This record gives sequence, structure tokens and C-alpha cells, in this order.
Amino acid sequence: MKTQNSIARTLTLSFAATTAMWMLSYISLLFAGPASGEVLFVLAGLSLVLAGVIHTRCGGSSAQSLWIGGISAFLNLMLLGSMIGGSEEVISKGFLWFGILLGGSIGLTFTGARIGRYMGPCSKAVDWQYEFFVMASVLVFLMLVTGGLVTGLEAGLAVPDWPNSYGHNMLLYPLTEMVSPENEGVFFEHAHRLTGMYVGLASLVMVVVAWRWSSNCVVRAVATLVFLMVCTQGLLGGLRVTGHLTMSQDREMLSPNLWIGVLHGVVGQLIFAGFVWIAAMMSPTWQNCSVDNNADKKDVRLGWILVSAMVLQLVLGAVYRHMLGDETLAPKATHILYTHIFVAFVVLLVVVLFGLRLVARENTVLNTYGKLLLALVGLQLLLGGGALIAILLNSGSSIPVYEVVLTTLHQANGALLLGASVASLAWVRRTSRVQ
Repeated sequence: MKTQNSIARTLTLSFAATTAMWMLSYISLLFAGPASGEVLFVLAGLSLVLAGVIHTRCGGSSAQSLWIGGISAFLNLMLLGSMIGGSEEVISKGFLWFGILLGGSIGLTFTGARIGRYMGPCSKAVDWQYEFFVMASVLVFLMLVTGGLVTGLEAGLAVPDWPNSYGHNMLLYPLTEMVSPENEGVFFEHAHRLTGMYVGLASLVMVVVAWRWSSNCVVRAVATLVFLMVCTQGLLGGLRVTGHLTMSQDREMLSPNLWIGVLHGVVGQLIFAGFVWIAAMMSPTWQNCSVDNNADKKDVRLGWILVSAMVLQLVLGAVYRHMLGDETLAPKATHILYTHIFVAFVVLLVVVLFGLRLVARENTVLNTYGKLLLALVGLQLLLGGGALIAILLNSGSSIPVYEVVLTTLHQANGALLLGASVASLAWVRRTSRVQ
């Protein structure tokens, strides 16, 4: 068990540090253009140093911390390719840059580990197996945000081919072309592709460790199902662009499919809900959860109704957003919008009923989820209203920044509400012993 927790600690901190590096790099490129290597190195260094500090303070040795830097370096190969892509000396430059990346990552993590030795041990025990699944859920959520920006900016077809990117291997598409002002929308689309590949790798690790760390057949089954959904999601993302399996980048030979895009958006959020479900079952309090003999089975029924309504609302929202991006279908999207608004009030009613019932429960976890549901649904209504007003006010052909921000936040908060609904249902079933 001690060995498993040590491995879990290393994997969690490796993926967490790398995810932080990706997020900071994305933001720096988004707001400051092509960021200098020095800035990215500082951002990466802070993430790895912090990972080393946490690793040592939570019981890891300085030698073990070297694995964090090494794993992070291998994960960052997906970003390193864009730095050397387009060069005639890809192989030689690749080895050189990877050597620098590997040495730097290990050195920074080791430095953090040494600093952590002087800060004293953590006062609270950490279940790193559970934390790994929480971290993986956060990563999937960030992918949903990047996907929401792609849809909001109508940049889903900015890169015409798949699995290549403008004829380049996806991992070797040059960063200079990715962020060029002339290639409008390419940064958002290609960054989303890379994030999707990162999530795919994380889901592969997730399904392996789920089978090793848990004997619960439900955990294993859900982890396997989620992994298969991630694989399918990657294919759907490609077919949304090309319409059929082809390596061509000639737009005249491609047939982008809007409805596959809708399915792609829905499956992405269901994957996030699946990760949240697994994280809930891996929680240290899950196995020791006491059964509420006075539990009302109405809570379980309300939980199922809420999750079903949320999925329906998710589908309607995805259909509406994608129809708005199509000149032919945009005028016909009004009835979808009205249905989406109607279902929103149904969701509000169910969340309020379900949330208040959970708040009244003595179980701390259920009480917390009840408050979370009520807070998220209130925020969702505000964001939905703001997004609707922004869309109605936009009479031009260009998409204003505030509209993209509001619609993306509305989508992202909807994903959080769906995840909270699924987790709440799982915990209600657990405390009621409904299997």
C-alpha cells in the first residue's frame, strides 16, 4: 500500500505540474503573442519546483522526486515538437532540446525537493490515489474550456485536415505558424487538439491505475468505459473537421459535419462527468461512508431526474451553439434556444429541490454537494442570461470578446454543474445503499 501511494504521489505531481505548465503557456501565448523561451522556462520552473517541494513535504525522498521531472519532460514532448517543427534538422534538434528539457525538469524538481526538506513535513495525510483522479478531472475540465473557446470563436475548422495539421504531423506543427496573426483561429483549434492528446494519454494512465489501485468492479468498469469514450472522442473530433477518414487538406474534398461536432461536444462533457464519478468512488471517505437508514429514496429519484435533465440541457446547448456557427441553420436555431431556456427552468427547479434536501442531510459530503449544486445553478442562470444578451446584442459578423468569454464560461460552469450532479447522485446512492 505504501508503494502504491508513493507511485500515486509521483504520478499526481507529475501530471499536475505539467498541466500547470500547459495552462500557463496557453495563457501567455493567448495574451502576449509568442512568449519568449525565458518566460516559459520560468513558468515551467515554478511548477516543477513547487511539485518537488510538495513531494518532499508529503514523505517523498529527494531521489524519488527525480521521477517527477522525468515524467513531466516526457509529457512535454507533445509541446516540444511545436518548437522544432518545420525545421530541417528535426531529429538532431529534437534530441538536443529534449536533453535540455529532461535535465532542466529533473534539476528544478530536485531543487524543489531540497527546499521542501527545510520546510518540515505536511501536517495532514494525503490520499494520493484519490488526488490523482481529482487532478485528471481538472485536466479534462481544462480541455472543455479550450474546446468552448474553439466553438465560441467558430474556429473548429481553422485547421482543415486531420490527423495532420496543414500537412504537418500534429505534434510537429510549428509554433510560429500556430500563433501567426495571418492564421486566425489556428492557435485555438490546434491547442485544443494537443490538449486532447494530453487527455488521451492521461486517460490511458487512469484506466491502468484504476485497475491496479481498486478492486471495485464499478470503478474498473467506469474507468474502462471512460477510456473508450476518450478514444471515440478523438475520432469524433477529427471527423467533425474532415467528414470522413482522409489525410487530404484540400477543403473541396472535405465535408465538415456539424452534427458530429455536436456529438463531440456532448461526449466531452460526459467524459468529464465520468472522471468526476470515478474520483468520487476513489475518495477516502467512500469506503467508510455510513449508511443512512432513514434515507428517502426520493433523493435517488431526484438525482436521476437531475442528471437526465442536465444531459438533455447539454445536448440542446451544444446543438444551439453549433447551429449559430452555420449560416444556413442559424436562423432556425430559435426553437432550440426556447427549448433550452425552458429546460433551464426545469433544471433550476430540480436542483433547488434536490439541493435543499441534501443540505438538510446530516452527512457532511451530501450537505456540501447540496450547497455546491445551489451555488452552481445560480451562477449558471446568471451566465446563461449574460450569454443570451451578448448573442442578441451582436448584430455584426465578427464575434466580440465578451460574447466568447460569457458563452465559454456558461459552457464550463454547465460542465461543473453536470459533474456535481453526477457526484451527488453517486453519493446519494452510496449512503442509501442503492446499488
